[in-house]
Amino acid sequence: METFMSYAMQLAHMLNGQTSPNPSVGCVIVKQGRIVGFGAHRYAGGPHAEVEALLMAGEAARGADLYVTLEPCNHHGKTPPCTEAILEAGINRVFIATEDRHALVAGSGITRLRQAGIDVEVGLLKDEAVALYEPFWTAIERKRPHVTVKVAQTMNGTIATGEQRFITSEAARADGRQLRGIHDAILVGSDTVIIDDPALTLRSSTGIEPVRVIVDRRGRLTETFQVLNDGLNPTYWLTEQPRTSERANVTVFVGTYATPDQILELLYEQGIRSLLIEGGPTIQSAFLEADLVDTIELYQAPSLFSGTKSLTTEQDIEDRFDLVKMNQIGQDVHLQYVRKERMTCLPD
Repeated sequence: METFMSYAMQLAHMLNGQTSPNPSVGCVIVKQGRIVGFGAHRYAGGPHAEVEALLMAGEAARGADLYVTLEPCNHHGKTPPCTEAILEAGINRVFIATEDRHALVAGSGITRLRQAGIDVEVGLLKDEAVALYEPFWTAIERKRPHVTVKVAQTMNGTIATGEQRFITSEAARADGRQLRGIHDAILVGSDTVIIDDPALTLRSSTGIEPVRVIVDRRGRLTETFQVLNDGLNPTYWLTEQPRTSERANVTVFVGTYATPDQILELLYEQGIRSLLIEGGPTIQSAFLEADLVDTIELYQAPSLFSGTKSLTTEQDIEDRFDLVKMNQIGQDVHLQYVRKERMTCLPD
């Protein structure tokens, strides 16, 4: 059974970052040990994963088992309830990786199926599913984007030496770039733009390019930097100084952005539900000190340098975050920290 749920999780991960503001869901239908249908939610407003899988299975769905990564919806939104599609198809058993914390679902999908006589089991690969859907739930719970801080540093916490641009290996940097594809937007401060002149793109032919957010309160930037003149991805230029742009892909937001809360409020209003902060240390520390960071992705190189330190915050990270993942990428180490407390979703 875990094998089939694993297939459903793979489908969900494949489209993670492409269905916002909806979660990415995968579904597999199995009959007599053979997969007869599979599907994924491919874009917001489109058919849900269960419906896609049922369409593929056709009549073979009757009496089959359905594996889905998130509790089926039981309400009318842009699409009809998935619970009704499951019942009409004659599914025998339903395996769900995790309940949906969204108050519009919150167990009602499971209850509906059980009341109709379907055997429902919950919890297969639950930890993996919860990690996948945490950004979706955060945006609903807190009415702001889920915030991830990405940091590359040496063993003694140095992120910039003034002599070499890269701290970690190419393999670690490539792994870090994959984070861009699962976030709605990437944010950097003006210092990062001035020092590195980054493109902030996926560097891939697949996936939806994230919105680039540039925080330039003092109006130090000009359109000579590539994020403001390449004409590629949608780019938000946040500044407190009068600015305009002739680029169609650049939107200038002139306002007050003295605090992280003000930045997140604007981005949430623009439909951003997940945000990756890539630099620099000043703006990353500001979000940490404001207690507005949900995940930290830290890439640590096996080296010791003197230079600029990262994550300068008065609050102890280990008091507020759990280390949930640690793996080696070449000679570098990747550590993932997630926020400790959890909330209950309210209707969006």
